[in-house]
Formats: sequence, structure tokens, C-alpha cells
Amino acid sequence: MQLIDFVKTNELLSVLSGQLSASLNRHLNRKFRAAGLAITTEQWLVLMCLWNRDGQTQQALSEQTSKDKTSITRLLDTLSKHGLVERHSDPADRRINKIHLTEKGREMENHAMQIVKESFDQAVSGISAKELLDAKEVIVKLLKNII
Repeated sequence: MQLIDFVKTNELLSVLSGQLSASLNRHLNRKFRAAGLAITTEQWLVLMCLWNRDGQTQQALSEQTSKDKTSITRLLDTLSKHGLVERHSDPADRRINKIHLTEKGREMENHAMQIVKESFDQAVSGISAKELLDAKEVIVKLLKNII
């Protein structure tokens, strides 16, 4: 591959991936608001981790969401303020906080996941399963090459 082709491809990939990420976030945020769910895409990501396994540490949530400690603390503060999660000290080590869903947080799961499913279905409309799998494989390879 010639250098100029590489640069153009590299710019295109980084721009497109950034646009895709931002567009998906804006789309989901609009859908959540329209449905009366007072959460953002970032908050949904944290909630999804807890729906999969409640009672995780802040550190585990930080790792799963690729958010730094400051960002995960801010997200959890907001989720707590909205009554969706609670922090509980680990009895074995009081320095560790475990994050638990509240009843309100658990009740939101089906509604939020339905919105995400509908949004995903819209985003992949007209794209075959093979094309999606190929795209995922390329993205995973790109990530592995730079991580």
C-alpha cells in the first residue's frame, strides 16, 4: 500500500469511527429522552454491566466500560442521584464500594434494552449478518494491533 493511500484510509477510518460513535450516542440519547428515561448512553453502559452482574466494584465497572476512575465516579454519582444505583461498603474491606441496582434501576432494564434493540435494528438495516461480522472482525484486528 502506498503511503498516500495509507494516510487517506487511516484518516477515513478514524473520522468514520468517530462519526459513527458520536451519531450512535446522540441517537440513543434522543431515544432515551423521548421514552422518558432520564439516562445517557454512558449511564446505560454502566447500568447494562450491573444488569448483567449486580454488586460489582467501581473498579470492575471502570474496566468494563473503559472509563477512568473520575468518569465512573461521576456516572455513578448521577445514577445514584436519580435513584438507579446505591453504593454499599464491602463488609470484607470498607475501602471498596460495591454498586447495586435499586428497584427503579432494575425496572428500567427491559424498557432501555428495547430502545437499544430498536436503535440497533435501525442502524443495521440493509446490512447483512456477514457484512456485520466482517466489519466487527476488522475492527477487532485494528484494536489488537494498537493496544
